[in-house]
Amino acid sequence: MHNHIPFERRKSMVLKFSITLGLVIVGANLIVISLLSYLPNAHYSIILVALNVTACVATTFGVITVYRYGFHGIHGQSLLFLTLGIIGWFFADLTLTYGHFILFFEEEQSLVVSLADLYWIIGYVFLSLHLFSVVRFVRLAQIHAVTIIVVIIACGLSITYNIIFSSEFLSATEELLVGDTTTGFTDLALSVLYVVLDLIFIIPSVIILTASRKDYYEFMPWILFSLSLLTNAIADEGFMHHFVQGSTSGMWIWDLFYMTDYLLVVAAFYWYNKFQDAMKVIS
Repeated sequence: MHNHIPFERRKSMVLKFSITLGLVIVGANLIVISLLSYLPNAHYSIILVALNVTACVATTFGVITVYRYGFHGIHGQSLLFLTLGIIGWFFADLTLTYGHFILFFEEEQSLVVSLADLYWIIGYVFLSLHLFSVVRFVRLAQIHAVTIIVVIIACGLSITYNIIFSSEFLSATEELLVGDTTTGFTDLALSVLYVVLDLIFIIPSVIILTASRKDYYEFMPWILFSLSLLTNAIADEGFMHHFVQGSTSGMWIWDLFYMTDYLLVVAAFYWYNKFQDAMKVIS
């Protein structure tokens, strides 16, 4: 469908799209940061609204894409897994929003978070299936082995640090005080679990992002999808680092990463629907 487009034009389209996406992401983050500075007492509310709006848009684009192209075959199943994963995360954010605005629960209260955690874990399962289905199409000759080894070592050190750090807290006291909320072993264990699960995202995402290829045009959606999940993994690492230190100041920064994650997903779905040949998703 798009094979007739000259290589230089394809390259120009990718560059223009990337610059536009970068400006949109920066603009969206600046808007949220401005609102946070003007409404310092409504930080959590603003973040929840921002996350739900971007998650809703990402979910809508995903459902439209699956509806247009179906979910048969490897490519269709990959898109379906991705969309189901995003829906799971959207439900998690929606659960926290409902608890905050309707039930007047705070973020850390377990009655709301327990259900949100369930949706997040379901999302992790489907998103992992999506990543591994895409990795199957990356040729071994394209993989930068040294990069992957460095990433694995870095992830292992980070996870080990977080687990050891949190274990020191648990051995020193039975409960960890975060702000004005008492967080027990279960909440801390879940936070560590998310960091461990992110390793499932990081390795295949890096493989996809660093694989050698001449033309990024056909692979653009999958680069954006992988970059979005890598962004989420970075946010989880940062969030966990703050959590085990018992500090809540500055945690909103990682929420901006989560919002950026959804914006990258929206961009990927947009590219797929606007420019992509459904029969040549992965080259």
